[in-house]
Amino acid sequence: MIEVGFRSAGRSETGLVRSHNEDSMLLNDEAGLWLVFDGMGGHENGALASRTAAHAFLDIELPEDFQSAVTLAADRMHQTNAHLAQLVQENGGGTMGTTAVGLLLRGRQFATIWVGDSRAYIYRQGGLFQLSVDHTHVQDLLDQGILSPEDAKGHPMGHVLTRALGVETEVQVDITQDEVAPGDRYLLCSDGLSGPVSDTEIRDLIRKGSPQEAVDAMIERAYERGAPDNVTAVVIEIGGGQE
Repeated sequence: MIEVGFRSAGRSETGLVRSHNEDSMLLNDEAGLWLVFDGMGGHENGALASRTAAHAFLDIELPEDFQSAVTLAADRMHQTNAHLAQLVQENGGGTMGTTAVGLLLRGRQFATIWVGDSRAYIYRQGGLFQLSVDHTHVQDLLDQGILSPEDAKGHPMGHVLTRALGVETEVQVDITQDEVAPGDRYLLCSDGLSGPVSDTEIRDLIRKGSPQEAVDAMIERAYERGAPDNVTAVVIEIGGGQE
């Protein structure tokens, strides 16, 4: 199904502060689809939301055509959102939801699909670039020029989401598309990684060894920083070698 060679690896850990892991991930090499989810709403609700979302993509059958596959994956995001919102209503309200970020690979094209502040990055020719844009209150303030990048770091409202699966009956799913290049490495991660570990550090660590070694190095760095949240990382490498 996939015309370019690739290899992937992922790891999800509870961290040093939280008692439960509310993150989930899905690595589907056969379908060319990888996803990370970061649950919210307390121990049970957050874990249930992220697991439910991951399970919703287990049996997805994506077509060969790139645009059709992207559309179907986005549709599944919308369906998952509606299902989670219904679960909340059936259980008397409250808070339950999850972020979602995914990478879809078809031939020499890729798409990033996301809702929330779990991130997608690309490492290419020595540079690290963020593909997703956080759906957070702080990001909105940045976009409006109210906050500077320096003020945004460590902002007390940094974790206030403006979008997540399951919070509202309808949600906007964002998508970016581009072409792959030999040697690309893509990172999908929860904010348990992107929070304590800087982009500069991620750039230096994602290039190390195999995808699994890169994943391990990034998560170990998060642990060195106290791992205050659940931490999940998935790396997908396009064949062609690293620098």
